[in-house]
Amino acid sequence: MSENCLPKDFQLRIQDILPQRPASIFGPRLYQAFRINTLKISVEEALKQLSVSQVDFQKVSWCPYAIVVPKTVAGELLKSDLVKDGILYAQGLESMLAVMALDPLPNQRVLDLCAAPGSKTTQIAMHMHNTGVLVANEPVRDRFFRLKSVVELMGAQAKLTSIDGRRLQAREELFDRILVDAPCSCEGRFLMHEPKSFRFWSPRKIKEMSHKQKGLLLNAGRLLGPGGILVYATCTFAPEENEEVVDFVLRKTEGRMQLVPIDLPGVNTYPCLTQWQGRTYTSPLKLSARIYPDERMEGFFIAKFTNSHYK
Repeated sequence: MSENCLPKDFQLRIQDILPQRPASIFGPRLYQAFRINTLKISVEEALKQLSVSQVDFQKVSWCPYAIVVPKTVAGELLKSDLVKDGILYAQGLESMLAVMALDPLPNQRVLDLCAAPGSKTTQIAMHMHNTGVLVANEPVRDRFFRLKSVVELMGAQAKLTSIDGRRLQAREELFDRILVDAPCSCEGRFLMHEPKSFRFWSPRKIKEMSHKQKGLLLNAGRLLGPGGILVYATCTFAPEENEEVVDFVLRKTEGRMQLVPIDLPGVNTYPCLTQWQGRTYTSPLKLSARIYPDERMEGFFIAKFTNSHYK
């Protein structure tokens, strides 16, 4: 199966975004990633249990609490007590990268603005050792209850809210860390053999998502305390949802929000775009990262900001 089964407009766009693409880029993901939930078990004990159970897994060099297993055996692991009891959680490696870039610390105030289904929220709680204040926000009702279920299963301590992220206000202090894993057109998840993965894609949807993302990220910047860190992430290739959104916030905040480098050793990245369809983006965008999809990871984009106004 070739890329020709993907939407025609998408095929034309991706040629300019990813001019060099291995045949497997939109092929099946051969591995499923899992996160060891250190709120319930140590990494060492979890690996021991997996070995005793003869699970065919591989450790991930750049993430101590992540493993990958072949898709051929992932189904059995998903049915196991390790998953049912919240000791292991199925989560993409690219998703884990966003929280690692955020680097939340114990006793901080942290906001996950678009939190469902709870993958990153509970990973943040791990980094914080269930201390400090963690607010997880999800405005969509059914997704909110999915978030609530995952937070409870994983033993994470978080205050759950359900407000449009563009209107959320800081009722107390500003936040030390904010994650905006924004709703997007999900191009990084496209699979040629699964038409449902791109069923709802359209150029119009990209424009709608870009407009929403700008509002989310701009408001998140207002909630970030001086010297704080904000990570913006999407699982799409569309520059309108990545570089354009980041460029918009950099210009709109007039130097208050600044990009900082992202260190992703061992991860296959490629340069961000400096221009797209007649638009030129600000030079600091090179500090952001585009994650190349492969047999273990989906396509992803991460930008890391700091609030340059110090106390």
